[in-house]
Amino acid sequence: GFILCAVSQLPTALAFVGFHAAPKRISTLYATSGSSDDGVIQPHIVILGGGFGGINSALTLPTLPWSDVAQGSGTTSVKPRITLIDKSERFVFLPLLYELCVDDASIDEVAPTFKSLLSGVGTKKISTLSGLPDLSDALQLLSGESNDDDETKEGNCEVSFLQAQVEGIDANNNQVVINRSSGIETLNYDALIIATGAEVSCDAVPGASQFALPFYTVDQCFELKRRLSLIDNYLEEVRASSELEQSTNVAVVGGGYSGVELALNLVDRLGSNDVQVTLVHRGKQVLEYATEHNRNAGMERLKSAGVNVMTSTSVAEVSSWDDGAHNDNMSETLRKQLCTVKLTATNESIEDEGEPETTQLATTLLLWTAGSTPTSIRNAGIRNSVLPRDAMGRILTSPTLNVANYPNVFAIGDCSRPKKVPYPGTAQVAMQMATVASWNIYATLSKKYSSREQDSLKLLPFSYLNLGEMMTLGTNDATISTLGGIELSGPAASWLRRLVYAVRMPTPGQGLFAAVDGSSRKLARGALRNARRKSKPVDWK
Repeated sequence: GFILCAVSQLPTALAFVGFHAAPKRISTLYATSGSSDDGVIQPHIVILGGGFGGINSALTLPTLPWSDVAQGSGTTSVKPRITLIDKSERFVFLPLLYELCVDDASIDEVAPTFKSLLSGVGTKKISTLSGLPDLSDALQLLSGESNDDDETKEGNCEVSFLQAQVEGIDANNNQVVINRSSGIETLNYDALIIATGAEVSCDAVPGASQFALPFYTVDQCFELKRRLSLIDNYLEEVRASSELEQSTNVAVVGGGYSGVELALNLVDRLGSNDVQVTLVHRGKQVLEYATEHNRNAGMERLKSAGVNVMTSTSVAEVSSWDDGAHNDNMSETLRKQLCTVKLTATNESIEDEGEPETTQLATTLLLWTAGSTPTSIRNAGIRNSVLPRDAMGRILTSPTLNVANYPNVFAIGDCSRPKKVPYPGTAQVAMQMATVASWNIYATLSKKYSSREQDSLKLLPFSYLNLGEMMTLGTNDATISTLGGIELSGPAASWLRRLVYAVRMPTPGQGLFAAVDGSSRKLARGALRNARRKSKPVDWK
């Protein structure tokens, strides 16, 4: 019954967030927008940032009925060129980054390359915003029939990817400046989507940037895997020599979704016998923005896993720590990351005119998930533009997601703020914004290139629909709260979470790969877990 309820909601969820057919091909980038030799109008749409908002925009735009614009213009057709720009070569499905860290997922499942996502078998025209592929085309393909006269066979759009750093935005002249390996380039655009997301920042705390490892990117994930392997080697050596006198401390700063998920996966990865995981959170309770069911499930799992939770506590300073106790068996790399974290009580209910209470926490590994900052303020090219921003650096937009005085510039995801109270910085917000922004760009360019002014399309205001939330609570545990009131925790939730994420991958092909890869890894890990239960415990002495 639960599965039937979940499946019954998938069409609505998929239609809202967009389940896209992949674009036809990767084309060569044109330097400027304009018309091709055959009279086809080629407006240039540039997308900055390849996160959930950026990649879903790049996949939604080609599915819109651009040939209808040509019918309105009378003599020419419209075939946009879409350029996606990101400093990395890979898209990162952030909710599965924890699985990649503990070898529950592969790099190709969690972080496929942009070129692999943007390459495909064809782009089909749709007449609605559902984003669902036309099943009649699939039936036609299975029957062996073809229609060579179908104008959509060649694709409605040309899509390309550029790995580059954004150096500047000239909104007055419709240009962006990027820095590629070959040098500085300037791109003209007819429409611009800024979807640069956010980054974890620990610069505000003295010493944190030197010792703390943020957890937000694939590179940071692999660096964490490397450090965990060093801890494994160290623990094996001290166990063999019976020299382990105290637990190895791992500290995670930030008690939001990322911090709790990371802490619990670390416990499963390292074990709780010789490693003490501490979760530091400045708020009064962890998971303060989660649903009640997920919060309770997370707190119960933290307790059963033995995680030391320190709430109403902030990090004041991070400094070097090396008392020589671990040096005999510890590698030089591991020794360099030893640090002491100075913690300060932040309980507002305690009124004390004196110095706040402080404690010292010696750690072998310090991880940072708190203090995310919009890339729009960290990136000088965006920060120095004329686009309006709030105090946090988020680009201010109208309800239709475009910037005031710049109707062809749109900002979505973590780097945008379309209302007084910002939306949650989640993947589903960015994905839903991508659908609305893509339609509004289509409407804007349709009005520009079509002579049917009386039939011009209206821009859609963004309205967020919270479809629910899912959290991993370890390698075989998760918790789920959905829009329909379905609540589930435990191994079944862990399986369903991977299935839903497979469905929500950017393309159907990537979703199928994620479903097969994730299922095979879960089955293999389950078999290994059962084998370990039947075996005798190892006497390390």
